[in-house]
Amino acid sequence: MFVARHFWPHCAGRHEAAAATFDLTQRLANWGMQVEVVTPRHGNTWPTEIMLGDVKVHRVASAPRGDWSTQRYVRHLSHWLVERMPRLDAIVCDQLREESRAISIAMESAAAEAPRDDSPVGVAMCGGWGDDSDTEWCQTARSGRRALQSCSRLDAVITEHAKTDRFLVSHGVPAEKLRRRPIGFHRPIAVTQEERDAARRSLRGINLDLTTDLDSRVLLWCGPMSGPASSKSGVGALVQSARFLAARDQDLRIWILGDGKIRDWVHSELKAEGVRSVVAIPGSFSDMTEIWRSVDAVVQNEDAQLRSTFPAALAAGIPIIVADRPAARDYLQTHLDPSILDSLAWYDPAKPSTLRKAFRSVWGDLEMAKDHAFELAKDLSRRHPLEQELTFWQSILRPNPNQNMPSPKAS
Repeated sequence: MFVARHFWPHCAGRHEAAAATFDLTQRLANWGMQVEVVTPRHGNTWPTEIMLGDVKVHRVASAPRGDWSTQRYVRHLSHWLVERMPRLDAIVCDQLREESRAISIAMESAAAEAPRDDSPVGVAMCGGWGDDSDTEWCQTARSGRRALQSCSRLDAVITEHAKTDRFLVSHGVPAEKLRRRPIGFHRPIAVTQEERDAARRSLRGINLDLTTDLDSRVLLWCGPMSGPASSKSGVGALVQSARFLAARDQDLRIWILGDGKIRDWVHSELKAEGVRSVVAIPGSFSDMTEIWRSVDAVVQNEDAQLRSTFPAALAAGIPIIVADRPAARDYLQTHLDPSILDSLAWYDPAKPSTLRKAFRSVWGDLEMAKDHAFELAKDLSRRHPLEQELTFWQSILRPNPNQNMPSPKAS
């Protein structure tokens, strides 16, 4: 059972953590595991249960909106988990937030009522990078200290890099509970021109803003539209440069995927700059398959994008223009050979003109940039194969070490 604050349809472009959890649960289901998800309802008209592929999604209670409703939500969620605990093998919280408290309370309550030798495994994932990390949330949120305290009552805390390990240990989480998660990457598959054209036609049918010509080249930005309504935000940096980029390439189309509090500001600024006709703002997507087949390059300049958009773009073999931020450096140094880092198209987020310079370095020879990105994706799949991630999740979620997991489904 996965416990998530946000899940489908809150995915890529709205909640990056939800997009990452959606991808992970679908992948585990394809590997033969029985996966269910529990998440709050963010609308009164939302159904309480749905099926997404082979994953069953339970929507319980209403999403919390304040301190009082959060405490009520935690109690309701813990009671719901206790009732279903006899048939569960593992409970996984996708972020170290209030939901991890609900899991620890549920496990304690179940153990007090009816002790079992085969109690489910309780797990919390502490992920994210930079300003978007769960560790940053624990330091700034009112419930952060209690979320950290809940880790001691769980069986394992899954981390992604050494900084998270050091933070958790320094805040009292036993080191023996920490498990480093290996991120697996698919081997990239080259997209043919026919597949690209079909994907673009399909997207045009979804939203006319996504209409492109045969010669159009698409630059993508995908992430939550949060932060200040200025060039200091990730999407704001691209908005500020959109007029200059469009002037350089008449066939350029810019797709800005996402939702958030500054979405109206983005629309107004693009309209004022006179480039609204070449920029699409279609909202959020739960399935990015056709997006990755359609775009030619991606801009990564928000820490939140490191949860889902950035790794997905890397795995797809798409050229990426990267803001030189500490979190992006940490992420790439964790997964790539240091010699490769200098070959990427970096820009200084404090200097907007460097974004345009990085764009020119990619657009100047786009085919070469695509070939380099594809080779980089193949290197990632060799260094971090999916099999390692499957083995890791087997060791975490399998209650009986002698129990064999089902064979992965044929793709």
